[in-house]
Amino acid sequence: MWRLLWKNLLRNKRRTLLTGCSVAVSLFLLSSLAIVYAALGMPFRGADTTPRMMVRRLNGIVFMMPYSYAARIKAVPGVTAVTPMNYFGAYWQDPKNQFANFAMDADTVFEVMDVARIAPEQLAAFKRDRTAAVAGQRLVDRFHWKIGDRITLLGSMYGVTPELILVGTFTGGTDDQFYFRYDYLNELMNRFNLVNLYWIRLEKPALASQVSEAIDKTFRNTDAETKTESEGSFLLGFISMLGNVRGIILMIGAAVSFAILLIVANTMAMSIRERVGEAAVMRSLGFRSAHIVGLFVGESLMLTLGGALVGVGGAKILYDTLALSQIGQLVFADMRMRPETLLFCSALALLLALLAAGLPAYRAARINLAEALRYTG
Repeated sequence: MWRLLWKNLLRNKRRTLLTGCSVAVSLFLLSSLAIVYAALGMPFRGADTTPRMMVRRLNGIVFMMPYSYAARIKAVPGVTAVTPMNYFGAYWQDPKNQFANFAMDADTVFEVMDVARIAPEQLAAFKRDRTAAVAGQRLVDRFHWKIGDRITLLGSMYGVTPELILVGTFTGGTDDQFYFRYDYLNELMNRFNLVNLYWIRLEKPALASQVSEAIDKTFRNTDAETKTESEGSFLLGFISMLGNVRGIILMIGAAVSFAILLIVANTMAMSIRERVGEAAVMRSLGFRSAHIVGLFVGESLMLTLGGALVGVGGAKILYDTLALSQIGQLVFADMRMRPETLLFCSALALLLALLAAGLPAYRAARINLAEALRYTG
């Protein structure tokens, strides 16, 4: 039976090759969409398991909080470190050179992001020099920066242009970000003393709920009430500000799935229609209808699953090799293919193969023998 399946599948090599390639490309696209969909629901953490949380204004991230909140947050039991975090939103030299850049407290940022590694002398320079800045190693590699370079940040919503000196690089954590000193930004803004976010590190993960409630209770009924949440919840909320991205991905994925179904169904319908007479001869020789259905459906499965092996397998190899951890600024996501995503794409390919050949195969196997023998396709 397997030899017969293979010979029938290669009867029209050009059609089989083109259909297989179409299925492979479509399933690669579908797998990519599935990877992004899954990643957007599970922000990236990598090997970093440090318990950290974000404190923002209750009515939205675009609204700011007083700088004085830092000391009161630090006093909450269970909080071991806190740093202000102002997203600056600038670029370097050209608007195409966008990257995540923040004004941070030089004394506390690496206490919160304790997974990062920076040379002690570079950290000391960051704390000492008012115009100092540090950058993640991936960002340094991207722009070919070196220690001592002067970096001017342009186009920020703050309306000021910090002129900075790169004094250090760090690895680990979010090592594609750029930090300069909050007190320098505060000086440029004429002591506005406002903060976008507070980034805090906890003593242990079990305290998250308790700390969150305590911080928000501290600032309840003030002019700037807060919402304290885990890093993961914060990033998911930031993603939701982009709109219903996951819904759009679902719609595109459904369209791609339907296209795969049409491709395979069209190929199998043509193949089966050409061989109705052959199926009738096989039945007259003693083959049962179930054998005929199995033969045609088997061809569909071999064709579709072959395309899935190339498309889905190629997507897994590519994304696992690239190990992407970021979709956009502030949107961190693990872009590797998870086992459940691989299983979903493979199962979908199997289902589409059955749907594409099921009805035409059943009709060819059940047609009247006399009529089938006269059938010319």
